Amino acid sequence: MSQYNYKSKVLISAALLFILFGGVIYFVQRASEKEIKTKALVSYLEQAADCVDSYIADYEANPPAPGRDSLTAFSNWPDQDDLGHFLSYLPDNLRFTIINLKGDVYFDNVTQGAIPENHLSRIELQQANLNGTGTSKRYSETLREDFYYFAKRYQDQGCYIRVAIPYHIDYVNYFRSNHFFLLFIVGIFSLALLAVVFFTDQFSRSVRKLHDFVAKAQAGEEYESVTFPKSEIGELGEQLKKIFKMLEESKSRYEIEREKLIQHFASSDAGISFFSAESKFIYANSHFIQNLNTLVDVPTFIIDERILDYPELYQVKTLLADQEAHLGTTPRSTRYIVDKDGAHLEVRAQLFPDNSFEIVLTNVTKRENDRRLKHDMTNSIAHELRTPVSCARGYLETILNQPLPEEKQRYFIERTYNQMIRLSQLISDVSMITKLEEASDLYALQELTPYSVVEEVKAALEIKLHEAQMTICNRIPEQTTVQANHSLLYAVFANLTENSIRYAGTGTTIEIEQTMEDEHYYYFTFADNGPGIPESESLAKIFDRFYRIDDGRSREMGGSGLGLSIVRNAIRFHGGEISAKNRPTGGLEFFFSLAKSVPDKLPTEDCCKR
Repeated sequence: MSQYNYKSKVLISAALLFILFGGVIYFVQRASEKEIKTKALVSYLEQAADCVDSYIADYEANPPAPGRDSLTAFSNWPDQDDLGHFLSYLPDNLRFTIINLKGDVYFDNVTQGAIPENHLSRIELQQANLNGTGTSKRYSETLREDFYYFAKRYQDQGCYIRVAIPYHIDYVNYFRSNHFFLLFIVGIFSLALLAVVFFTDQFSRSVRKLHDFVAKAQAGEEYESVTFPKSEIGELGEQLKKIFKMLEESKSRYEIEREKLIQHFASSDAGISFFSAESKFIYANSHFIQNLNTLVDVPTFIIDERILDYPELYQVKTLLADQEAHLGTTPRSTRYIVDKDGAHLEVRAQLFPDNSFEIVLTNVTKRENDRRLKHDMTNSIAHELRTPVSCARGYLETILNQPLPEEKQRYFIERTYNQMIRLSQLISDVSMITKLEEASDLYALQELTPYSVVEEVKAALEIKLHEAQMTICNRIPEQTTVQANHSLLYAVFANLTENSIRYAGTGTTIEIEQTMEDEHYYYFTFADNGPGIPESESLAKIFDRFYRIDDGRSREMGGSGLGLSIVRNAIRFHGGEISAKNRPTGGLEFFFSLAKSVPDKLPTEDCCKR
């Protein structure tokens, strides 16, 4: 920080300027006084010379009495006694010298005796010879002091009259005689300095306020209380305060948006990374590191520009090189899929306007599998629909095209009706599967008791159970309560019961009971004492869509092949899991759990792919 503040610098500068200005005025006035005094002196000396010349002229006009002695060269001039007597009336400090036109001294009122030296070489006489008058200032060897000489040529008298006076100007007395002007100048300077002090103080306060504002703003302290004076600087400070507040708000919004983006990137399934225009690493989420290690052969946990050397990212490196070589003329993005050990990863690179870029790695294995699964499901649905439609069409064509007895016609109509029932069931099951997968949030939750739902199923399937001579033993405690969707929980027990009716055999028993519970789940078993499933590989596939253990026999017995798939998805919707195994004593047993409370429905992909 500078040793002097702004106010001190201004005051010092103003004082120096005033001193300089005063000094200039002093020396200018001194020179002017010297010139004025010199001119006055010259005028005074010239008057003295003219006075002597007038005396000589009067003397010549009125010559003295005859017989009086006089110099040969100046026979009609006054002698030295007369001149001395006349000059006694003039000021004592004046030195008068009369010199003829040849340079010989006729008279000098200071020097006694003759002066043999010729004076034509003297500067004042040379100037007088040229201009009529002349002046000079020099040291007199005779009198040993400085004199100011004035010489004037008098052509009529044929001589030079030179007047000299000791040369010194009393400047102190001059300024004393002009003290009012000096006091006036000092007063003006003082007032100006006071004005400078006042306005500098005002400006300095504004600058200090501005400095306080900047210091508090930089330190993150409260700066709203800083007030500025009513001046241009104050207005500028208020504007800066508003601008800084806007910058803080913008920074806050930027931080919020940045945090949103980081959270979005962190929760995104795609692996996202950003690099500068110089390929320097900026940011990568965890999925990028995971997907990168899935993509490359050698595991790595260091993310920097070296990852571009991996063969799997060669196209990204080529994109950057092409853009650098052909700026603005090549594509700024690339997208391709890499197959790696059964996994499918999509690589996407995008160049931004400042030539920074992002690399996105997305594991599309699930998407590809879903696509194939939907394709297979579509084919399966088409296949399943084709059978009842073809059968119903054949029966109806037979009735329409052939004369049949009434009993035969009724037989075909009943068969057609059964196919329509099967078709309706298939459509209903497909609708439920689709709704579970794509619109599970449409299922509302409520408090239900599994015991009462089982009793509803028993009542609804009473006829079928009676025909199969089957019994249901409901051992679920009546007080057990879960948060569930009624139609889905009903579908769980209804589909398991119908599955047992079809495959367990006549005279079997179904046992449903709650085996245990913990903090979050109830655990149940659903078992029959039928023949079970003979093939172990079939046991692992019974929850797949359209899977049938004995395809031909299953079609004859009805069913869409989606019942157990609906059961598994409905169980997962309620936060549980289901599995099946053959009982050692015979029969098939299902183990499943139901969450006690499901406040948030599971996402579709968790519900259906868990």
